[in-house]
Amino acid sequence: MTDPAGVAPIAGYDAVVCDLDGVVYRGEEAVPGAPTSLQDMTTRGVHVLYATNNASRVPAEVAEHLRRLGAPAGDADVVTSAEAGAAIVSRRVPAGAAVLALGGEGVSWALTREGLRPVSPTEVSAQHGVAAVLQGLGRQLTVADFEVAARALAEGAIWVVTNGDTTLPLQWGTAPGNGAYVDLLRTATGQSPVAAAGKPEAPLYDLAVERLGCAKERTLAVGDRLDTDIAGARAAGLDSAWVLTGVDRPSDLLATDLHPTYVIASLAGLLQPYAVPLTLEGTWRCASATARIEGGLLHLEPADAQPIEVVRAGLAALLEHRDTASTHPRDPAVLRAGGDVLDRVSAGPVGD
Repeated sequence: MTDPAGVAPIAGYDAVVCDLDGVVYRGEEAVPGAPTSLQDMTTRGVHVLYATNNASRVPAEVAEHLRRLGAPAGDADVVTSAEAGAAIVSRRVPAGAAVLALGGEGVSWALTREGLRPVSPTEVSAQHGVAAVLQGLGRQLTVADFEVAARALAEGAIWVVTNGDTTLPLQWGTAPGNGAYVDLLRTATGQSPVAAAGKPEAPLYDLAVERLGCAKERTLAVGDRLDTDIAGARAAGLDSAWVLTGVDRPSDLLATDLHPTYVIASLAGLLQPYAVPLTLEGTWRCASATARIEGGLLHLEPADAQPIEVVRAGLAALLEHRDTASTHPRDPAVLRAGGDVLDRVSAGPVGD
């Protein structure tokens, strides 16, 4: 879907599955420019569906948050990992079965929507157990609640988790995410979940595509986290746009085997001409920026290119160095030093 002539990425798609935390907002506040970019996409006729690993809130609450920030969103335009998780549980237990809702309101809502009976930790007793545990982020959960969940798992309840994000981006930094609490239960019980619904697994993206009714090849997944959003897009067979407004930085890409379809500074990059890195005799060029590996160092010539174009050129050179180890010795120091340089370049003002 990339185009060396500089076509805007969004031109190749009918629908976008957009992550929220770190892409559209951080905590209660909008990522600068994100709501306007989303409005522009819908004006162009692109269907935007928001898919979030955060299972704590119901879709209507998320949609109201988005509208308050100025982003276009109806209640049906939000799909959560709690919904995907509840669908998995419903296929493993009888209709109407009691399920421990270990998380926020979004977990209970999703279970009810699937015809199951959500039970809070305080409602579980020795006489009335549960068939399954659906675990999602719940910032009100207590130590006692996790003790109830551990007991249910010891008694044979099926364990499904909405997502494994270990961190949650907020205005002040990162807080523990659902994955951190999943690890708590894993350590305490010696068990592992039978399934995870959210990214990087495919179920959440699959549910989003089903709801959109759009062909996968005409659907673009957008996110800031490599290990969830971009890996999940690959698992679901979707093109991806990696946005640098969230948790991960250019150096993080070098430690993965991932190749996002697009690398953009912000959501605005989907609407602007996209310069694709091209190589000639060991030098990578993106717009007017060039990058090459020489003498064990990454050499960048920004010229009058945008910072994100410098990042793309540099990433192309470093990824080539990393991925062609069969033809030359790969030097981890080159990747570390080069990644640090690109992190500094990308840390400038948000924009594309």
